[in-house]
Amino acid sequence: MRITGTQYSIEKKPKVLELRKAGQVIETYEFLGKTVNDLTDEIWESLRRKGVTVNKELLLEDMFKMFPGVRRYGPIK
Repeated sequence: MRITGTQYSIEKKPKVLELRKAGQVIETYEFLGKTVNDLTDEIWESLRRKGVTVNKELLLEDMFKMFPGVRRYGPIK
């Protein structure tokens, strides 16, 4: 899934999310046991360190599309 407004995309694997740019894996994030809000913050800060400006709310919406039915502060299973 492409991150809105950037060159980056996120791909969901069984236990991790992969942040990709031009098809190459830049970073991975484990998501089991974390909340969607925490995971969004982690990805947002990583993109910010790379110099990418992303609206956190749009990123959060993208995360909810990847994990349908998950509450914002409930753990991802």
